[in-house]
Amino acid sequence: MLLACAGALASAGPALGQQEAVGDGPTTTEPTARGSAPAHPASARLQRSYRSTRRELRRYGVWRGRDLVEVARSAGRPPSAGDLRKAVRRMERRLRRFLVSAEGRAVHYRFKLRRIPAWGRRHLRSIAACESRHNPRAIGGGGIFRGMYQFTFSTWRVVGGTGDPAAAPRSEQTWRAWRLLSRHGSHHWPVCG
Repeated sequence: MLLACAGALASAGPALGQQEAVGDGPTTTEPTARGSAPAHPASARLQRSYRSTRRELRRYGVWRGRDLVEVARSAGRPPSAGDLRKAVRRMERRLRRFLVSAEGRAVHYRFKLRRIPAWGRRHLRSIAACESRHNPRAIGGGGIFRGMYQFTFSTWRVVGGTGDPAAAPRSEQTWRAWRLLSRHGSHHWPVCG
C-alpha cells in the first residue's frame, strides 16, 4: 500500500508552484516566487532624476540615507527602476514637507536672496533700517504696517506672500521687498524709499 502511494506521487509530476527542469539544466525542481516580476534596470533618465533630487535635498541640508545607485553598482548590478522611482517619490515628499516648514521657507528664500544685485541689497538695507530698525517682527501704524519692510497685507499679497508679513522669515520678507522694489519702484516707502 505504501509503495502504491509513493508510485502515485512520483507519477503525478511536480507540485504546484514548482517548475520542472528541462533540457541541460539541473535535475531538481525549484520553487518560483509567485507574483514577483524580474527587476528591470533603471533608465539613464530615471537615474538622472534620482541624482538631481538627491542634490536638491543635499542643497537644503535634509539629505539622509544611502545612494541607491552606488549601492547597486557595488553589488554588481544596475539599480532597479522600481527602487529608484520609489526613492524619488519619497525624497520629493520630504523636500515638499521641509519647504512648507518655517525653517525650510527661510532656507529657500536665503538661496533666492543671492540673486539680488548689490545695489538692491544696499537699498533694501537702508529701507529696513529706516522702517523697522531691521526688526522682522515690527508692527506699526496701529497694526496696519507689518514686518521689517512695513508691508500692508494687500501689498504683501501683491508680491506673492501669504499670511502675516511679520510672521514670515526675515529672508522671505527681504525677497518680497526686492520683488516690490524691482517691479514697482520705491514709492511704496514714501519716507524711507
